[in-house]
Amino acid sequence: MRTRGEFIMDTFLLHSGEQEVQKLLEVLTIPQGERVPSHFRGHTIIGWGRFRNDEQRTQMLQPVQAVLRCANIDRRNALLHTYGIKTLSSHGNLTKYHKELYPYSYIIPVFQLDALTVFRKKESGLLMLRGRIKGPASYEDIGLNHQAFRVKRAVREAVKAVYALGLDYGVVTVGVPSSGHTLILDVDPEPMLDDKLAELFADAIMKYDQALYEQTRNPQPIMLGADPEFLLLSKQGKVVAASRYVERQGEVGCDGTVNRGDETLHPLAELRPQPSESPAELADHVQQALQTAAQRFSSPDLHWVAGGMPVPGFALGGHIHISRTLLHTPLLRALDNYLALPLLLVESEESLRRRPRYGTLGDYRRQPHGGFEYRTLPSWLAAPAIAQGTFALAKLIAENYAQLTRRPLSDPEVTAMYYRGQKQQLLPIVSVLWQDLERLPTYGLYAAELGRLKNLVFQMRTWDEKEDFRHLWQISMPPAVPQHS
Repeated sequence: MRTRGEFIMDTFLLHSGEQEVQKLLEVLTIPQGERVPSHFRGHTIIGWGRFRNDEQRTQMLQPVQAVLRCANIDRRNALLHTYGIKTLSSHGNLTKYHKELYPYSYIIPVFQLDALTVFRKKESGLLMLRGRIKGPASYEDIGLNHQAFRVKRAVREAVKAVYALGLDYGVVTVGVPSSGHTLILDVDPEPMLDDKLAELFADAIMKYDQALYEQTRNPQPIMLGADPEFLLLSKQGKVVAASRYVERQGEVGCDGTVNRGDETLHPLAELRPQPSESPAELADHVQQALQTAAQRFSSPDLHWVAGGMPVPGFALGGHIHISRTLLHTPLLRALDNYLALPLLLVESEESLRRRPRYGTLGDYRRQPHGGFEYRTLPSWLAAPAIAQGTFALAKLIAENYAQLTRRPLSDPEVTAMYYRGQKQQLLPIVSVLWQDLERLPTYGLYAAELGRLKNLVFQMRTWDEKEDFRHLWQISMPPAVPQHS
């Protein structure tokens, strides 16, 4: 653990002396100031407030452009809506002078991808929507261990809103009207800090600085894993629940839940191959898991399909597990821009329809064993070359995200293109991103896999979601049972 006496500057807080930040400066122990010292050689600059210039020489958190965007409520809400996040304008049906009873409302400070606590309104009543919502003085601190579903959902939506707006921290006001919807009422990227909020943000910033320090001083090889999904179809094209053949857990399991009368079915088949530090070895493990699946789903009447949404209503994921690295917004945004954006160009039209409900940018889930799964991608099982290239690209990005700083998805119009699936407009953007990748020193380690993926991406050759993908993976298919007359 570092002490304040150590003058190794990994993180610097850049501000412009605003009143809002003064209480934070009183308790913060990392280097801070209105100008970044010329000798700064750290990895991260955290900006606070809007009256400053962003630094380009290192990782810049809380960019001014994102802060200013939040000042325009219409633009802010439009961007949140693109991500599928509910706001007053999308679900509140409120006019300028309208007020609605919110049985539950919360104020949630967020830093990076974590809620710092939850403040709950002390009494129910009319929550006025003119000007800024009053701060935590009229709220009680209930912490993060509250088990109520509405609290957990409010926390989840608050973290998503901060990320979707291109921010790295903020104070989010969430309201739950009588309809039960969880609405984002306000996102403040430059909050006025009282003693409690200053303490929360200072503690979060210092823990983040320590985590960056430890990762930089003790790097470990990135470990990759995956849990791709696929569907089993009958000869008539109907979904056959994977739970009829396998248990939920194991190398080959099932997922998703459908209630049919008294019966609970899990329709999605899911592979859980052994993880590996090597992208090529992970691909081998996927093939081995498919061999096991062939033994479990041995009926000749079954047709295996993958992709994003091979059957309407059944969205499939190709989640990538990444561990031995810090989960934070710079890595997640690098994955969105340098992995999800290129792969969009090989997705089928069926796959594109799953958004924004599924395949949202920045979708992740922490794993209990450490690390996280990146959940934005569709099921790449539909094409082995895409799977192999995806593993290699994920590894390359996770190893080098600090050098991959281009963020086309910070432009709301590019984000909208992504969700609309406008491939031709995105192609030149992806071309520039790929040039960044090719300049990385370790690109050559995965040149074969990445070269094949690059060809598919720039030819925009999509996979066929209706095709049985087994033969592409060299998985033997059982002979059809002859029909007797």
